[in-house]
Amino acid sequence: MINLLIDSIFNAAKAIENMVFKRKYNWDKLFYEINLCNRSKEYPWLHHQCDNEFYFTIPIGLSINDFIKYKIEIATFLKINQNDLKIEYNNTLILIRINKQNETYNYEDYKFDNKKGVPIGIDLDRHNIIYWDYSSPNQCHLLIAGSTGSGKSVCLDVIVNNLIRRKNIDLYIQDTKLIDLYRYKNRCKYYGEGKNGIEDIMEELTEEMERRYKVLRKNKDKRYKSIFLIIEELASFNPKSDKEFYRLLGELLSKGRAASICVILTTQTPYAEILPGVLKSNINTKIGLKTNTKEASKVVCGDYEALMNLKGKGHGKIFTANSVKEIQCFKIEEAPTAATVDAPDDNKKANNH
Repeated sequence: MINLLIDSIFNAAKAIENMVFKRKYNWDKLFYEINLCNRSKEYPWLHHQCDNEFYFTIPIGLSINDFIKYKIEIATFLKINQNDLKIEYNNTLILIRINKQNETYNYEDYKFDNKKGVPIGIDLDRHNIIYWDYSSPNQCHLLIAGSTGSGKSVCLDVIVNNLIRRKNIDLYIQDTKLIDLYRYKNRCKYYGEGKNGIEDIMEELTEEMERRYKVLRKNKDKRYKSIFLIIEELASFNPKSDKEFYRLLGELLSKGRAASICVILTTQTPYAEILPGVLKSNINTKIGLKTNTKEASKVVCGDYEALMNLKGKGHGKIFTANSVKEIQCFKIEEAPTAATVDAPDDNKKANNH
């Protein structure tokens, strides 16, 4: 009796819940108007709702493709852009989800698993943290590309902020813009302004890479301190006039991963002239933020539309050898950045010993 009473209360509550939802979104009317039904004239019905996620039963004879076919109509019904709408299977139900792509995810609000890599942002499909696993051969180097205002600098700020908190790494920064990375000047092993000194430091890293290779041939189990070379704004260099820079960059990208040397590049103009295919093919992980041209989107990810349709300010896609995920990058405030910069430098302590 008690179980029956509990079930009755639950079913009544669910019925009231569905009535409330149908007053807000009259799904029955929508499905009738677009004729989303099977041959027996059976329509989907709202099973339950969680925030901006709507779960529907599927009458026999219908599939997810029938819902996707009416994606524009469903988005119009919900008064959102169709790019904000996700339609997918969830167990035996159809899930229609409104993505909160304008939601802000603050870096300082999360606890991270450093063993998984450097946190980048939130997966908008699965709502879990996305990491850049720089220790993986398939993800070693990183490109961050996006137009002005897309959130590229903030994304890089989060990455640098996380890296300088780690032990046993050396950070090399070439800051061609002289704006975003200056605050980290005293927290890295090398900091260069503009284009000055970059070829000398890349030559030094190339020699270190070759030295490590020689040792690794004799002892494959040898573990080296990770080195990160960050070049802020690749468009400051020209393949025709900066030939030595591009030659050294190609060396580090093609052979650096085995020697624990990672390269991070950023650019707001990801065109083939700036990022030749021979270099791009050795960059294992790409964060594509909003671009203003189809050509830029194509160069980053091979798709003319993928990055053009993004909303900007940290909304992007991360491309690895095995997956493509839609993300919202973390936002970092000035206070945690300043706290990290002013904290004791564990790497300097380690080097002194």
